[in-house]
Amino acid sequence: MLKLTYTSTGVTLERSVESFEATIRRRVLLGLRIGEPVGLEPTSVSLLVDDSLPALKGLMGAVAAHQESAQTPTNVLELIQKGAAQVEMRLQGYWLAQQKNPGEGIFFMNADPVLEGYLVNIWQASHQDASCCS
Repeated sequence: MLKLTYTSTGVTLERSVESFEATIRRRVLLGLRIGEPVGLEPTSVSLLVDDSLPALKGLMGAVAAHQESAQTPTNVLELIQKGAAQVEMRLQGYWLAQQKNPGEGIFFMNADPVLEGYLVNIWQASHQDASCCS
């Protein structure tokens, strides 16, 4: 599972082995215990990246291979060419945020581990000054 965490200081990406359900259960229970309501909704996130990144070429190949083998990642990941030098990666997942500050929260995405690995590599290459853990 991938987690994109949005805060007032920036965005970080983390790869987690914890299941989506366990993570949500833990965060909702924490919100209940401290009296902070949380909201969870399906949504998408778009990331614009340079199309010359080597990991992006690998991701495109992995997406094509999954589609050919009847494993369809397009329900969680869509790649859209934007102009001559950029690609939009549209990720499908869930947004979890406290209701008092909905602009800060966590976007969760479940995908094939190979695809997640490429997404982490792309993030690292395109956000040298941002935080990323795998």
